[in-house]
Amino acid sequence: MTTKAINLLSDAQLAQVSSGKQWSFHGGIHPAENKQSSQIAITDAGIPPYLVISIDHKGYIPELLVKVGDPVLKGQALTKVYGAMVVQHASSSGFVYAIEKRTDLHPSGLAVLSIVIETDGLDRSIAYKKPQDYQTQPAALLIDLIQQSGIIGMGGGGFPSHLKLSNAHNVKLLIINAIECEPYITADDRLMQEHADQLITGIEILQHILKPTLTIFAIEDNKPQAIAAINLAIKQAPESLQKNLRVSIIATRYPSGGEKQLIEMITGQQIPLGQHPTALGIVMYNVGTVFAVKEAIIDGKPLISRIVTLTGDAFKKKGNANVRIGTPIQYLLEQYGLEKKHVQKLLIGGPMMGFTITHTDIPVSKSCNCILVPTPEEMPEPPAEMPCIRCGECSDVCPAVLLPQQLLWYSKSQDHEKLDEYNLPSCIECGACAFVCPSNIPLVEYYRVAKAEIRNARQEAQKAETARIRHENRAVRLEQAKLERQAKHQAAAEKRKQQSKEKNGGQDLIAAALERAKAKKQRLADTAQIPESESESENETKPADNKKDAVAAAIARAKAKKQATTETTQTPESESETKPADNKKDAVAAAIARAKAKKQAAAETTQTPESESETKPADNKKDAVGAAIARAKAKKQAAAETTQTPESESEPADNKKDAVAAAIARAKAKKQAAAETTQTTEGESKQAAEKATQEPEGDVTESDNKKNAVATAIARAKAKKKAAAETTQEPEGDVTAADNKKDAVATAIARAKAKKKAAAETTQEPEGDVTAADNKKQAAQTVHQTSEQLPDNSEAIQARKLRKEQVRLHKQELDSHQSITPQETANKKSSLPADDRKAKIAAAIAKAKAQKTAHKD
Repeated sequence: MTTKAINLLSDAQLAQVSSGKQWSFHGGIHPAENKQSSQIAITDAGIPPYLVISIDHKGYIPELLVKVGDPVLKGQALTKVYGAMVVQHASSSGFVYAIEKRTDLHPSGLAVLSIVIETDGLDRSIAYKKPQDYQTQPAALLIDLIQQSGIIGMGGGGFPSHLKLSNAHNVKLLIINAIECEPYITADDRLMQEHADQLITGIEILQHILKPTLTIFAIEDNKPQAIAAINLAIKQAPESLQKNLRVSIIATRYPSGGEKQLIEMITGQQIPLGQHPTALGIVMYNVGTVFAVKEAIIDGKPLISRIVTLTGDAFKKKGNANVRIGTPIQYLLEQYGLEKKHVQKLLIGGPMMGFTITHTDIPVSKSCNCILVPTPEEMPEPPAEMPCIRCGECSDVCPAVLLPQQLLWYSKSQDHEKLDEYNLPSCIECGACAFVCPSNIPLVEYYRVAKAEIRNARQEAQKAETARIRHENRAVRLEQAKLERQAKHQAAAEKRKQQSKEKNGGQDLIAAALERAKAKKQRLADTAQIPESESESENETKPADNKKDAVAAAIARAKAKKQATTETTQTPESESETKPADNKKDAVAAAIARAKAKKQAAAETTQTPESESETKPADNKKDAVGAAIARAKAKKQAAAETTQTPESESEPADNKKDAVAAAIARAKAKKQAAAETTQTTEGESKQAAEKATQEPEGDVTESDNKKNAVATAIARAKAKKKAAAETTQEPEGDVTAADNKKDAVATAIARAKAKKKAAAETTQEPEGDVTAADNKKQAAQTVHQTSEQLPDNSEAIQARKLRKEQVRLHKQELDSHQSITPQETANKKSSLPADDRKAKIAAAIAKAKAQKTAHKD
């Protein structure tokens, strides 16, 4: 980017400059000079054990041309760069030891990417290829050669030299800066004394590239030997150079070597804020840079070393040394005899603009012109910092015409806007304000920190802005791609539509189908009955579509069915509805009639046993209840007939005793049958009731029928149980009234044994049959209590009677089988195996008791 000249020097101004007229600048100071090394010739610092070449340039990493382990030669390029950066070279031979971050020689003390070269001590160099005569070469080629040689500003700024040359147009004045105003530095002074003729050659090369109207060689009056050497070299130069070259001797004042201050002293013009000297048509170069340009263009040698002043009372040997770029500072301190016991601080640069470093492994860079190691007596430690007293001395000596005290406040508060408002970037960090501050405030340190913060903030803002622009560009690209896709799809659809028309005789089938669908939808909408809202409905009958009609019809049918069902139920829900009472009573009567009919059919057909009835469908619950009742009646009838048979066959002896025995037998048979019937009936009725309760609530009529049947069965079972209990109580009185004590005792014993046997068999029944088991246990306990109250006969009589009883029991059993009717046989076959067994046991016991009673009589 070319800088536009806005206030170029006029010919009259150039004439005044050429005549030797000088101006001044604001402020400035006169620190004590201590140029001890100006009389000592330049020496070679030697080859250190290793070199550290920094390749990072303000955050930009160039392309590397070497890798770890590669051999390198002196002058070999290590990087390949374009644009603003310059190439870095190996300053001695060896091999690449490492590529890593090392601390750079900078006030920030940050680590940057560096190439570490382990030197071999041979200092082997590449074959330098000398360019052609620069006078025959175009300026662009020479500028590129300067960049490839790695030349930057050697006065301390470190600005790439090729950028000044590339951006300079309409150059009126070329200034060679040889002021060197720092009190201790003498590197440029010795360079001019020893290489004045080469400096003149370098000036000729720059004149050839820039074509300036006038060239000024500015030098302070405190360098008489350097002034003499330069004048002698100019006299020996071609006449064309002598016409345009003037030596301007400047009065010693710090910081007259500053770029803006020197231009103002020579031209009387100030550089506009935020602009470069090229805005006035002025280009300035340091004498060290001019010497590097001469070596690159004439000798083909890149910038691999520079002159460094080693001074301070802590050094045994002071002077200026030609130091290879990348040489560790520790190596130089050892070479020039540093006395560590006198070391107080180590400064890079002069005492005014220099900065301290914390360790000595940092390498020498291209912008390092001085290493100052003063003793405590030479440079005492500054007193402690005190508050600012607003004296104004700092602003009086500021060469940039700033307000240092205001900048201090805003630096401490990190108010970046105010710092910009008070032109902090214009500060050249000369240190004049800190030099005169009575409060010993290190103002320059605060300014450097503030500048770094502002720079970082701007970089972050720039990154954010770049990211925003990138995001917006991406959004534009995505939108453009979307539009292109839509256009492409639309074109494809049109193409398919056209092809479809061609295949179907010009008719668009899709459009026709869409029209038909729309027409059908319109017809359905015309016939639909959709109220806009409940509040806006005005009882208008609007047509409904087919789907809604079907839904409405289904809802109507469901309501009708529910109404018909609830009319025949007796649930509380049906009672809450406004139905006639006659309908409800008719439904109840019909349900009871149906239950009685089913009960009668079940009793007549004597359904299958419980085990078989359980395998039938779940809805045949009423039949199961009827079958249980029928089985109970059959068992009761069989027990009665079995009890009566032995009575008719036995011979009457005593009417009273026969009556007692018969009554006891009948009571026991009835009680046994009643207990079994109650167990079966209650179990089945409970099961039926549970299943009935699980039926759907909607089937109200059928549920009521089942409940009625269950309730009827339970009532009958309870009545039979009560009758059986009353019958069992009657014989006890008869037994007590028996005349024969022995017969009564024998009869009681027989009854106790029979009931004990029956109770033992009953305890083996399932645990779920709770009602029958309780009845049997109660009967067994009653018999046992009665037997305990009666006296016992001898065992012999009892044994004889038992044997006779067994014989007659067997005989009577045979006779009973012959006297069983066909109806009883059918009843036995239709009953459950468990019921047959219980009936047989009861009949056998009854017959045995009857025979025993007859035998005793």
